[in-house]
Formats: sequence, structure tokens, C-alpha cells
Amino acid sequence: MSTNYRAYKIDVVSSGSYALGGFSTYPNAWGIMKGEGNVSGSLTLEGGGNINLASIDNHQIFPCYPKFLTISAGSLYILS
Repeated sequence: MSTNYRAYKIDVVSSGSYALGGFSTYPNAWGIMKGEGNVSGSLTLEGGGNINLASIDNHQIFPCYPKFLTISAGSLYILS
């Protein structure tokens, strides 16, 4: 079984800190995806908890309610 995700907008972000959802630059963010490079950093979820970006597979869409993103190295796709 496969899931059909539809993205209206994809933004590539690199090293830095980003607020997601609500009144941020990315108010409609519903997930992230890693590209080919090694990304390090963390993702804070709206319900609480953090995810290490290194533990997410490359080219795998990760649907979630992201709240805050910190990237130490590499780049990541924000799906809206």
C-alpha cells in the first residue's frame, strides 16, 4: 500500500533555525523530507518531543506537525 501525498509548495532550507506553522514563514507546513546529503539537527513537534534529523531516511516524506526546526549542517525540504 502506498500513500499519495500532495504538496502545494516545497521550500529548501539550510543551516539555521526556523519556526514552522502558525504565524511563521511556513504557516502551512505539514511535513519534511531529506534530500541526498547528510543533514544534522533536530525537529520539534507541535505535540512535544524532538526528532533527530539524522535518523530520518533520505528521500522519505515525513508527515508531521512541525513546530521548530534547527539545522546544523546540510539542507532539508519543508513541505506545505
